[in-house]
Amino acid sequence: MAQILLFAPNAEDFAREIKALNPELEIATARKGDEAKALGADTEILITMGAGLTDEVLAAMPRLKWIQALSAGTDHIQKLTLPEGVALTSLAGAHGPQMSEYAILMMLTLPRRFRETLAHQKDHAWTRWPVPILTGKTLCIFGLGAIAEALVDRAQPFGMNITGVSDGRTEMAGLSRIYRYDELEQAAADADFLCILAPLTEKSRGSVDAKVLKALGPDGYLISLGRGPVIDEDALADALRDGIIGGAGLDVFAKEPLPADNPLWDMERAIITPHIGGFSDSYAIQGAPIITGNLAAWKTGGADALKNRVL
Repeated sequence: MAQILLFAPNAEDFAREIKALNPELEIATARKGDEAKALGADTEILITMGAGLTDEVLAAMPRLKWIQALSAGTDHIQKLTLPEGVALTSLAGAHGPQMSEYAILMMLTLPRRFRETLAHQKDHAWTRWPVPILTGKTLCIFGLGAIAEALVDRAQPFGMNITGVSDGRTEMAGLSRIYRYDELEQAAADADFLCILAPLTEKSRGSVDAKVLKALGPDGYLISLGRGPVIDEDALADALRDGIIGGAGLDVFAKEPLPADNPLWDMERAIITPHIGGFSDSYAIQGAPIITGNLAAWKTGGADALKNRVL
């Protein structure tokens, strides 16, 4: 088997779970860039979260043939100078439970004005208002991959109507309608919640703009879990400030960490989290089967046999 290097802050955790499924694998681990560079000369397969991965680290791996990302998105890795011919695969399919739960959490807390409830608790104020429920509401999911499938499974028991936006799929179990990308504004107008799971492409970049937010309306809520640049953040700040939309749950941003002077921090209608939607206390366990499956595929069929291939 080719030399494998697992480069991540929690490299030992991932290595342990991967080897639990295939004890014959030999996996070197590195948590920091200098450690990865020191082990780079013989590395043919790099398994990495991408944090700390630089052109300098990649240059120390002259035999590199395949990068297995430990994330569903790979645009942060694709920005680097990747050696010619290197295959790149994602960990798509591992994040469904935690990201779906995040979306459900936001759909429950935003309309119920939970931030205000916590403020009233701090002030010892007994203040009540009518509480909206999810039954009968419409959830529109922008980006219909494996995470969307997991979200549909979890939203259906709440009695929600679920739609989607995709140019790649024309049908999906549990969806009453699938809109095309050029129908995003109409999809938002028909929805109570617009959940962004779309990958970042030239087509999706900035597609959630002022027109889409206006269509979502003052009783609509935006949940951003995919890639930050899919949303026009200036338009979003205006929409939150002016009450054009009801609120937003935001986990991803165009620039991360979100700068301290970004106006989104101070929006009363927003809940901001530091890109933790994909986190879980069992992430290594969730990702290990996908990685071991790809390692087995690589051994028998090379790059052409890999699943979740991006490059």
